[in-house]
Amino acid sequence: MSKRPKSNNGLQNRNGFALLTVALFVFSGLAAVSASPVQKESGASTYASADESAISTATQYGYDGVGVNIGHPGYGATGSQISRFSERYPTTDGENLTFWDRSDVPNPREISNSLCQEDQSHPDSQGLSDFNWLWGQFITHEIDHTTTQDGRTPDQDQPDTAYIPISEDDEWMGYPGGLQMRFFRSLVVNGTGNGDPLNQREHPNTITTWIDGSVVYGSDEGRANWLREHIGGRMKVSDFEEGDLLPQANYAEDPTTPGMSFAGFNFSNSFVAGDARANEHVALLSMHILFVREHNRLASEILDRNPDWSDEQIYQYARHINVGLIESITYNEFLPSLGIELDPYNGYNPTIDPSISNEFATVAFRMGHSQIGSTMFRLNETRMTSPDGHLALREGFFDVTPITEGGGIGPILRGLAFNVQPENDLMFVDDLRNQMFGPPGAGGMDLCAIDTQRGRDHGIPDFNTVREAFGLARYTNWSDFTSDNATIEALNNTYPDVDSVDALIGMLAEDHVENSALGETMHVIIKEQFTRLRDGDRLYYGSEFSELGDIQDDINSTTLADVILRNTEIERIQCNVFFSEQVLDEMECKLQNKEVTSGGLNNNNEPSGTLSGADIIKYTVPLLLIIIVLILANAQSNSSNVIEKKEKAEKPLLNEDENGSQSILSYGLNSEILDDG
Repeated sequence: MSKRPKSNNGLQNRNGFALLTVALFVFSGLAAVSASPVQKESGASTYASADESAISTATQYGYDGVGVNIGHPGYGATGSQISRFSERYPTTDGENLTFWDRSDVPNPREISNSLCQEDQSHPDSQGLSDFNWLWGQFITHEIDHTTTQDGRTPDQDQPDTAYIPISEDDEWMGYPGGLQMRFFRSLVVNGTGNGDPLNQREHPNTITTWIDGSVVYGSDEGRANWLREHIGGRMKVSDFEEGDLLPQANYAEDPTTPGMSFAGFNFSNSFVAGDARANEHVALLSMHILFVREHNRLASEILDRNPDWSDEQIYQYARHINVGLIESITYNEFLPSLGIELDPYNGYNPTIDPSISNEFATVAFRMGHSQIGSTMFRLNETRMTSPDGHLALREGFFDVTPITEGGGIGPILRGLAFNVQPENDLMFVDDLRNQMFGPPGAGGMDLCAIDTQRGRDHGIPDFNTVREAFGLARYTNWSDFTSDNATIEALNNTYPDVDSVDALIGMLAEDHVENSALGETMHVIIKEQFTRLRDGDRLYYGSEFSELGDIQDDINSTTLADVILRNTEIERIQCNVFFSEQVLDEMECKLQNKEVTSGGLNNNNEPSGTLSGADIIKYTVPLLLIIIVLILANAQSNSSNVIEKKEKAEKPLLNEDENGSQSILSYGLNSEILDDG
């Protein structure tokens, strides 16, 4: 009779208890890892610990832009003068001494009717999405705002006008006796344009020049402070069913509410943002909402990891990262989508004046006005029309209800990523050329005519003179502009010669540079401006002075798609939203698939390099259940059959040494999960 194996119940129970202890230790260790900052090679955490300063005041943008360039503190500041490459066009027309009325060529409305009328839509040949023109507008509102002298503010004695004549036989706006399209001239720098031909009008930039997040946070301390909650580093939001939106204006209850631009709608419905133009249309408003949400998301993460930080520390660091994201998206996604490649970044150059040029702001960067389509698409997650339907562009001006009552910003953002924008050319959609801000002849404006008139108001010389100022050869024939015969004929029928073409019209008429959405002149001017904005900015996120060095890689790898996914209900989208994608299966960016985002945080709102709470539960609870079953089985096991079954069940987790003792080889956790930082 064979002997029964000697019972090892006591040893087995002790081993089971040891396993449980180790498992609990692992669980607590995982929890500790999850709550700890990510350690960098330098030994510093992704976010500074509580006993370190968040960021120094010397390395954060002031709200007014002063002091970014220490040697020239006024560079890029609010109110700094817009610069010029080409000499201002000289005039001697008496009362409007510095206004180039160009009596030798048609007026801007006639030019618009001749050249800018859209006969049919031409989708962008590069497949650029509507996010391209939208980001262009978002960024131009970030770096440039020239206000008009409309007589509505206390510092203006009376309006300064240059109305655009509309003939009575105008097909869209004609009226017996003729009409005039309202046009207010741009505000001038004090002391300029005083009637002296040698002291022509110059114009102030009423916001900061830098890409410093002023579009989100404001260009003055009063606006910036009003937009803050002053709790936990957060910015104010309005709580809607559609999610967090911007704070709403209520001037009756709070007269300190910052002013916002508006036209033709109930001002009490407007939202308040860092830039006064945020309510212009729902797509632009959606971008403002998106980056306020991103700020608050960052603030919450920073607070979780640094509970001893003050509201000011949290706010400024979240702002610092958010600005870095806006800069990175501009330079790493937006400009490349246009076909613009800047020279490699070699660091900050304090000798560079970053000021916005007239040729850039008044002409070249108005490229997006011809790239806007007549429909704002609103799509659900399957990219079908949302229940509220699409939105005509003309119905989305200064009206926030498509967001507050139409499903929030998600449907709009999906539509922007889905649709191919129109080609950058002379064609303006009817919603902008006849019906901007109202019906034709009853308040409707013509953006092509206004853009042309604004160039004349600012004294922008003819197209060829602008080309020369940027080192480009003059055109001598209409065929130098374009290979399109219809455009050549229209230009020839509108202007007396190639030297009389308005700068904007010439740029829009040009054939595009190869693999670019732009003609040569626009391409050169835009590249030049963004190079100076980057290289002349001491606090640019890639600069050695920015204090974002530890997380620069995270910022560089964060796309606009990432920001959208982690701040909206959108579950999937193309990874580069600046190019249209209309096939759902090709939209490869999904929240759960993304690992690296800004500030060392992953898209599950956990510090990168750690397990999320969901991961801890996923991997640890099954382990504990296995060990509990193991202990109970060991305690009750007295038969060799039970022991044999137990050994088979335990084989993946346990091995026996040569003496029969059990040793721990693995806890069943994927090593890649523990080492994902």
